[in-house]
Amino acid sequence: MEQLLKRIEAKHDKMVSFLETLVNIDSGNDCPEGVAKVARIVGGKLQEMKFDVEYLDYPGACTHLLAHKKGTGDKEVMIIGHMDTLFPVGTAAARPFTIRDDKAYGPGVLDMKGGITIALFALEALYESGWNDKNVTILFAGDEEFAHPKTNAPELFEQHARGKDAVFNMETASAGRAVLVGRKGNIHPELIVRGISAHAGADLDKGASAIVELAHKIIAVNNLTDFSRGLTFNCGVIKGGTVANAVADYASVVIDMRYLTVADGEYGIDSLRKIAAQSVIPGTTTEVANLRERFTPMEVTEGNLKLYEIVKEQGRKLGLDIEKKVGGGASDAGWTVRAGAPSICSMGALGALNHSEREYIVLSGLVERAKLLALSVDAV
Repeated sequence: MEQLLKRIEAKHDKMVSFLETLVNIDSGNDCPEGVAKVARIVGGKLQEMKFDVEYLDYPGACTHLLAHKKGTGDKEVMIIGHMDTLFPVGTAAARPFTIRDDKAYGPGVLDMKGGITIALFALEALYESGWNDKNVTILFAGDEEFAHPKTNAPELFEQHARGKDAVFNMETASAGRAVLVGRKGNIHPELIVRGISAHAGADLDKGASAIVELAHKIIAVNNLTDFSRGLTFNCGVIKGGTVANAVADYASVVIDMRYLTVADGEYGIDSLRKIAAQSVIPGTTTEVANLRERFTPMEVTEGNLKLYEIVKEQGRKLGLDIEKKVGGGASDAGWTVRAGAPSICSMGALGALNHSEREYIVLSGLVERAKLLALSVDAV
């Protein structure tokens, strides 16, 4: 173990340099060529470790990276993550990778190019130490930040997670050094209300306001939130009407719905349908649209909890107290849990302020988290 840990420590500067290269490439939803470039840099590193690497290109959308390396044993380990960021073209040039004290800044430095860097160098150190007793699968998506709108990434995660003994998602470490044994599912359903238009002065009583109906429904939706069970509804985007002196015949709201279990997700959608079916303003009708599941919940399973105990024990060897938490955000670990694979999320970098221009990574944490991942992979 000591040899492995020293190897990882010696890689700190190379990890920082590699991370800088990734961060300085725009790889947002509007830059598929940037995602492809990141994929090929990451794939090149894996090929150096003798992985069989595939680039799954979706023209005009993104690139996923899938890699396999056969080991000498029967255990199956999977490492997942995403190569895209939330930031538009030009961000990398406007605020490139910058180091101040023990922190590095730049688009996606924490979420999650830092996590990808940690995974690659942890594996490299393992292989350099003569380790090869696990079959390892890597799947890094290119469109996670927008919930895979144009690709079959969820199916890929499920397909390749089946039969795995452990899956590690390299998302940002949660609340310090904690890892996640559960995450919420997420849907953005839309309530669309149609009413009857009329002149607001001469014929107000002949109209049926979609806006007023929607107002009643927004209150009803808000009342569905149940913090005790982790089921939440946020009415985030409202549209409706054209001019002030006309009764609106159209109004809509986009809702962010989050839930900890598949059953609660189904309950939430059923509740929205019941709200839609009841009209307060006569003459209005409502439909529920856009029910595509952005992320399925990473339900807390016995397998997840057992895998956490392995991670916690490896942390203890490093002098770390690795806590477990259930997160409010969603991730691709939900798909791997749905496939029946024990999964741990947030094995990635230490830092804070994801999705903002202040996002940063703690550079000294690169070595720490690479050690944790390497020991955990070895211990599965």
